[in-house]
Order: sequence, then structure tokens, then C-alpha cells
Amino acid sequence: MGLWVADGEKGLMLLDQNGWRRVGPPGEALCQTGGRLWCAGTERCYCYAERTGDCLCDTALPTGVCALAALRNRVYALSSDADSITAFTADTGEIIGCTPAGVYPRDICAYPGGRLLLAAGGASGEMLLFDTDLNKLKTYRLPGTVCGVCFLARGMAALCAVERGETLAARLYAVSFRGVTDEIFSSPLIPNFLCGLPDGGCVMGCCGEIVCFRVNKKAAHRQPFSCPLRLRAARDCILLCEAGDGVFLLPSRRRVYTGPNALDALLV
Repeated sequence: MGLWVADGEKGLMLLDQNGWRRVGPPGEALCQTGGRLWCAGTERCYCYAERTGDCLCDTALPTGVCALAALRNRVYALSSDADSITAFTADTGEIIGCTPAGVYPRDICAYPGGRLLLAAGGASGEMLLFDTDLNKLKTYRLPGTVCGVCFLARGMAALCAVERGETLAARLYAVSFRGVTDEIFSSPLIPNFLCGLPDGGCVMGCCGEIVCFRVNKKAAHRQPFSCPLRLRAARDCILLCEAGDGVFLLPSRRRVYTGPNALDALLV
């Protein structure tokens, strides 16, 4: 078991039985599949052995990769600069295909154990559903800018930034596969990130707090944080990357990594 942290300054960091060590160049997004961990940097995406941290291969991707997701032997890279999703093989990094994904897209999520991929289309106000071959299955129109997406126990969730006077506010929507949309939470805070939980609930992060939701879509608990950059479901906990502070375990709030540029984290 190891904790991986993509640090935008220090590099890709690994905590294992030997303590903390740098295993690769700075990264911005992580994903794991089949004993391999992929880390997207500014120009290339690198593959590492999950247990040892050895670099196995790398591949060139568009700039601005802000999120990665994996389904079986494929990895999907979302580029906010190129407004697209690029698919490549998890074992060699060979590029399989690419498809448009909104305007400055923000997030991507793979259906656990399934064959579906969900993307937050950003300023296009869209949530996009794809199959593993990047065929677009459906487009869901939502208010404002779609910042985060995830799968729920039934259906999907979308976190949107909606204009409220001269500022932005957070709106969390539950969306059925048929397209029925239901607002389940609103906040005057600016939304940052959304993460699905293994039990079918979700957790959202805003500038000021994070809010966890149960399967019944009711808020379970709220915790103050200044600026959550990334939320990751882990073993019986949640990993939170906090801007300027490091990585925390929730709900205990125990800090497991210190550094102002921790952009993503995985416990594998």
C-alpha cells in the first residue's frame, strides 16, 4: 500500500515502507489501473509500477490535462486547453483516439466496473456521457459552468457554478440517465470539485467547505476548508488536496502530506 501525491513543484511523491521519496517529475492528475499508476504532467503522461515506483513508459498528450480516468486497460485524459478527451492504452501509452468534450472541460469520471465515461463540459454547460470507445451517448444540458461530475448509486451528479448577481454560487444536481434533473443542494460558495463515493453517495468541495452526501442525497456532514483542489475516495476515507496546505484524510482532518502544490493524491 502506498500514498501517491502529484505535486506541481516537488514532483510525483510516493509514501511507502521506506518513507517519502520522489519518483517522477511534477504532475497534475493521477489515475491507477492494473498495477500501474499514470501521472499527467505539463507535456507528457508517465506510467509507474504501483508497488515499486519504477517508471515503465510515457506518452505525449495535449497540454492542459486536468484529470485522468481509467476503464479496464484504457486511460482517458481530459485536456482543458484542447477541449478534448484522449484515450490511450494503460500498458504502453499508445494513443487510441480523441474526441471533443465541451469548452474548457473540468472533470472526468469512469463508471466503476462498467463501460461508461462521464465528462464535465465546463463553460459549454454540458455533462457528456461516452462509451469506452469515446462514442458520445448523450449530452445533458445544465445551468452555468459544469465543474464536476460523478456517478451515484442511481444516475449521475453534476456540480455547477451558476451566476448569482456579480458572483458565482454552487449548485449540485442529480441527473437520471434519461435526463431528469433535480437540484439537491445549493451554496453561495464557489464550487471546485466533486467526487463519487463507493456507497453511491458523493462529496463536493467549494471555496470554504466540503459537503458529504449519503446515497439518499441528503447532506451527511460539512467541514470547513479554504480551497479544495481535488477529492478522492479511498479506503474508508476521503483524500482532500487543499490549496496551499497539503493532503488531508477526511473526516478525521489528519494531514498526511505537507506542501502548497499538492494537486492530486491516490491511496493504492
